[in-house]
Amino acid sequence: MVDKPQDPIVHAIEREKATTLAKRDAYNSDPRYITRDRDTPALPSLSPEVLWAKSVAGGDQHSDQVVSWDVLRQSHPNRSYNTPFLTEQSSDVSASAQYQSDSFFCIVDGITNETFSMRPLPFDLRASVVRVNELELLESLRMTILGTSSFLHTWDPVSETFLSFGGAENLPNKLIISGKDETMSSSLLKRFLDIGTLMRRLEVFLSVVRTRRKEENATVHAFSHALSVVLVYLRDQLSRGPLSNFCIPVSSKTLSGTWLYYGDLEEIVVSLASLCQRGLGLSPSQYPRSTMKPVALLSRIYKYLDTHFRKSSSRSLVAVFAYLLTMSSKNYLQALCRSVSYADSNSQRAATSQQPQRTAIGPLDIEDFDQASPEDDGVLFAEDDELPSFIPRELAEALPAAQKSLKLLTAAQPSHPVLNPPVRRPFITWVWSTRDIQDLWSTGSLSEAGDVAPTIGPRSPPDLASADSNLHGCGYQSELVGFRIFDLEPGSNGGNTFNEHSMHAALESFILSFPPVLPSVTPNLSLLTNLVFSPLISHAASLSSALLSIFLDQNSFLYVHDHLVLLRSHMLLTSPSFKSRLTAALFSDTDDREVVAGGGKSFALRWAVGLAPFLTERGTWPPGGSDLSFFLRTVIVDSQDTRSFDPDDSQQEHELGSRRIAEEAEVRLGFAIRDLASDTGRERWLNPLYIEALDFLYLDYKVPHPLDVIITSDTTSKYQRIFSFLLRLIRVESAIRAAFRMTHQNVLFPTLNQSRKLLTYFRFVAHSFVTTLSAYIFDVAIGGNFDAFLARVTACRLGTSSEFTDVFSVAEAHSAVLNDILSACLMRSAQRAAGDLLRGCLELILELCVMIGDLNDGRLQEYQALSVLDVLFTAFREKMSTLVKVLEVLLEKDLKSSQRQELLLALQEQSDVRHAPGGVEALRHLILRLDINEWWKNLHS
Repeated sequence: MVDKPQDPIVHAIEREKATTLAKRDAYNSDPRYITRDRDTPALPSLSPEVLWAKSVAGGDQHSDQVVSWDVLRQSHPNRSYNTPFLTEQSSDVSASAQYQSDSFFCIVDGITNETFSMRPLPFDLRASVVRVNELELLESLRMTILGTSSFLHTWDPVSETFLSFGGAENLPNKLIISGKDETMSSSLLKRFLDIGTLMRRLEVFLSVVRTRRKEENATVHAFSHALSVVLVYLRDQLSRGPLSNFCIPVSSKTLSGTWLYYGDLEEIVVSLASLCQRGLGLSPSQYPRSTMKPVALLSRIYKYLDTHFRKSSSRSLVAVFAYLLTMSSKNYLQALCRSVSYADSNSQRAATSQQPQRTAIGPLDIEDFDQASPEDDGVLFAEDDELPSFIPRELAEALPAAQKSLKLLTAAQPSHPVLNPPVRRPFITWVWSTRDIQDLWSTGSLSEAGDVAPTIGPRSPPDLASADSNLHGCGYQSELVGFRIFDLEPGSNGGNTFNEHSMHAALESFILSFPPVLPSVTPNLSLLTNLVFSPLISHAASLSSALLSIFLDQNSFLYVHDHLVLLRSHMLLTSPSFKSRLTAALFSDTDDREVVAGGGKSFALRWAVGLAPFLTERGTWPPGGSDLSFFLRTVIVDSQDTRSFDPDDSQQEHELGSRRIAEEAEVRLGFAIRDLASDTGRERWLNPLYIEALDFLYLDYKVPHPLDVIITSDTTSKYQRIFSFLLRLIRVESAIRAAFRMTHQNVLFPTLNQSRKLLTYFRFVAHSFVTTLSAYIFDVAIGGNFDAFLARVTACRLGTSSEFTDVFSVAEAHSAVLNDILSACLMRSAQRAAGDLLRGCLELILELCVMIGDLNDGRLQEYQALSVLDVLFTAFREKMSTLVKVLEVLLEKDLKSSQRQELLLALQEQSDVRHAPGGVEALRHLILRLDINEWWKNLHS
């Protein structure tokens, strides 16, 4: 026994130290691990003096515990694990076992020189393993997390990822943290590497966007600027974290605390990378190569923001996306407002330049509302253009009509109060604070700028007026005042600063002031969006209603009711004065051709029964010369003297607008020659004997602007189609009256009694058909539909009906009424079969009249006319019978409309409101008038 007393605790510590050093020497002697010595931290001294000193200086012991040899070092963990699996032990045990087993992970066969593992390895056998302690790792991550290469990780521009430094080419590298296994090390490093990688990718993305000059517009430029400000803010927040301390007191909780600190920032960076399509799951070759369109970009930002609102993401994350949406959509919203002349008056522009503007919460450098020009926006608003997803449906539906109404209202009344509002309208911008939302909800506008927190430099332009007072020289004109800034001293900008740090401060203030939840009046983003755009929706509706009120003003020259009455009177021939004068100018029902052709003139041409005499006296068709133009112009001028265009409302003669309409009617109305095809020279309109002889003539109306939005060229063409049909009908009417006179005064078949009786019967049936058809056309098809439409317009003017909300609804109703008239006259393309039968009946009647004229002139003999009369009568009977049957089929197909017509008739009897007979539904009136006892229907039964 040694005289010295034995200390078992000290002997155990010295024995452990000797064993550890021996293993370390054996480990370092292996050439494969020589390069790793610098990565292994030195073992602390285990002498008793050092242990006692550490126990005194350390903070691990509690003050109420006794410092003794028993608590200096625990020989075993406090918690015991009853499991044979190493991975279920504590992290210290697992890491120690892995560290000790590195020396015999593999063996080399001396004969084949093949390397094989003795047990499964946690990573690739060829991997280059680098071990670092926590202090070295944290110093490296300080650079990596900002997207910069460090001595442990380098940036690869090809794959746009961080690679471990020091490994062989094309071989995997593994970074192991001292005291951690490979899984834990990878898990801890992943967050920091992801943040650094995504930050670097976002910076590369910004540089690529800014190089696309041709594709960049105001919205994309604003987005890139806002994203760069967000990246500056994130870089600042990352640099403020635990990694910013160069003297990190490393403890057991340092790495985990640092890892937890950057969790919220990682969520923001990952969301931004996903927004820009630069996520970790994509390689550079998989990046979408698509142009950034303003609408798609804004819709994508809004979609991400709405998603984070629904997921109740962190306030910082939601605030960042709210900032991106606010800044990126600024120019687009300005262009949207300018498209409907919202806040575009000179007074508002001046007010905007004099006082700072509000934003949602803080100073976000909202520029002058009307600074940007429409050409710089890259946004065109057409009827078929796509709008961002955050535009409310009500606004999307009202916007095309409002834009058209703006142009028409400017042309109709440039001084209208809607275009020059007496008060300033609220700006359309995103609001996020509870106070602003409640103000917008209660008052419809934001509070005054004086109530806002002080703004930073970029909020407002420099005070150039005060700056100019300090400069010598002449002052600038008002339109050149912006050039005063060039008179400032170099390096100064009038006391205003605009740099990256100021924008970063504005964003930080925005995020700190962002509410954790939306107020109860707008609990979700959709309701908030409707509230933000509510002033613009009201303005769009006011534009449409303002234009409609002008068109419904009796004192206005654009009073649509009087213009429609004028069109009905002339182009639909409802004016008795105009119709009688036109009939006298173009048609004739006399039975004496000598009177028609003039005394002493030869009858070389066949008698075009029903036409006026002077139209055929030259022997050519169509007629020409100044006589026709004079007669037709006389018809228009003379018919205006009696003011017959509005016989139902004599009080309008004293109205200024109606008087002007009447005075300009003879100028705006005019006959013209239609350019019809004449390729073969045998076209039917080139022969005066045919019913199409007057198709070359039409009546035109020069619609004043902006009334042409209701009376369009399409509706005018419908008027002209009806007018041509009415000319055919009047021609047949005149011809059948002339035939009646010829057969009444002269006996055309003196020797053929049966033919004379057949002619009399045929004449009666034909006259009855033409009279019935004419009464149906003017009373039901035209009068019933058009008068009901005029009554609806009058009811809207009087305020008893709100059917028409804008002029475009009036235009649609106007076009629909003309379609109903065409349908009632069997002139639609879907009614070609029935329309051909109706026109065929009129052609047969005209041929009968021409035959009677030939008999009366002696051009046709009695025996020759016998066969012609039989053929014409047989064909007329067949067509009439078929026409009635086809009309019945059309009504059966339109059974629902027939039921609707019966319901309307019942309602009309119970109320004073006039209901239109409709289009196809009106054919029931025609059938009742033509075949009330079903004689034609049962002709062959």
